[in-house]
Amino acid sequence: MTKIISISIFKGGTAKTTTAVNLSAALAQLEKKVLLVDLDQQASATRHIGINPEKEAPNLFHVFNKQITPSLAVKKTPFGFNIMPGNSLLAAIEESLEPGDEKFFKELISGILPEYDYVILDSPPGKAMLAINALSAADEVIIPLQAERPALDGVQDILRFIQEIVWNKHNPNLKIGGILPTMFKRTTTHSSGVIKKAREIWGDKVFDIEVPESIVFPRAFDQGAPLTCIDPEHDGAKAYFKLAKTIYEKS
Repeated sequence: MTKIISISIFKGGTAKTTTAVNLSAALAQLEKKVLLVDLDQQASATRHIGINPEKEAPNLFHVFNKQITPSLAVKKTPFGFNIMPGNSLLAAIEESLEPGDEKFFKELISGILPEYDYVILDSPPGKAMLAINALSAADEVIIPLQAERPALDGVQDILRFIQEIVWNKHNPNLKIGGILPTMFKRTTTHSSGVIKKAREIWGDKVFDIEVPESIVFPRAFDQGAPLTCIDPEHDGAKAYFKLAKTIYEKS
């Protein structure tokens, strides 16, 4: 069965898109059929794999407008997975969605799911409707935890939102797939202290994986490719391979 995984956190700058892109590539290297959906109006995941979102049509905007079927918006990538590109026009979709539309995206993509083993959702930051649609559509959520003290509050915020809103109103079957430490600075005690505190609070919900902070991630973005594809021996790439293997073995 297809597993839908939303990479979600309401706070920006936590390596959410980096995680979505590299996890998609790593799962593809495990010979799984993967679709990455870019739900963010900034279309960072789309740009990350070398696609100019403003020149790529049709895209997710047209799917939300029901101008096309989802399969027509899917693009193959050279990295083993497919993508449904985002676009800045998703801002108009965000504005048009109303209370009651929280499951709209889930309904839109239902017909395409049998084609894939995994659908990875790069969810936008904030608590607006597209982010809620991602949580409503997902089977499980992976929450990036930037290894900085304020990020603990961000994780607590989304967990509370899932418990009080998503589980009660939109998706009672959503599972917490795990909390992923990101942007981990090995040379400081602060990062280690943050992760230690996270494990004290959330126990084994925190993955036994730390994605390091490294200049190679923005460089991979500039090259339009996942780090897992261009430098698979880097510690950052190895962390995402470990994440992919963990998810696969749990499936």
